[in-house]
Amino acid sequence: MRIHSIFFFFIIFSKSFFCNGQQKDFGTWSYFNTQVKWNEKISFCSSEHFLRYENASEWWMFLHDLSVTQKLNNHWSHELHVRLVEHRKTNNTFEDRSLFYYCLNGNWTKNKFSLGVRSRWQTMAYGNHWDDAYKGPFYYHRLKIVLGYQINYHLKVSFSDELFQPLNRPERKGIDQYRIAPMISYRRNKHYSFDFFYQIQHQTARINPYTYFILGTGVNFTF
Repeated sequence: MRIHSIFFFFIIFSKSFFCNGQQKDFGTWSYFNTQVKWNEKISFCSSEHFLRYENASEWWMFLHDLSVTQKLNNHWSHELHVRLVEHRKTNNTFEDRSLFYYCLNGNWTKNKFSLGVRSRWQTMAYGNHWDDAYKGPFYYHRLKIVLGYQINYHLKVSFSDELFQPLNRPERKGIDQYRIAPMISYRRNKHYSFDFFYQIQHQTARINPYTYFILGTGVNFTF
């Protein structure tokens, strides 16, 4: 079966499988990443993200991210991020929110297969992105695992699973939401690549959980 056939089968299957979410929404996520390598170990990155919701009919959030990454060895690296979020409120105005987080990344490859692990520690997160009554800060640990397969120089397929664990919310013990996403990446050359993904974010440990179905595209520049 062709890759795109599997991809679209997953989209149709997921819409019927995740039926336990009391509230559902479809959205889109587009991003542009620009990475500049300072030397063999240090690089700087700037990212712009644009999200729509309400069946992709309205703007949801704009994310502006700056980060620095240090390569520790052949398998491990870590990142420090500062992110400014322009979040749409229910009265159609946008509110500025800031977000700081730290990531520890591990990557291993064997032949054409790859395994990636990310441990992300957030100093502030959102209980509900759409809730104007949000009160924080809330602290989260997010664990992401990515399995990939390099088809050839240009094409790579991957599947990721990310778990959200609140650290200072006693009413929500354990995992309170998770994301899963298949992705197809196309590398034009060492400077340009493109991502196409379909993400499902499902909430748990609450009365009326949301399930988001996100169709995303991304462009990556490396210099």
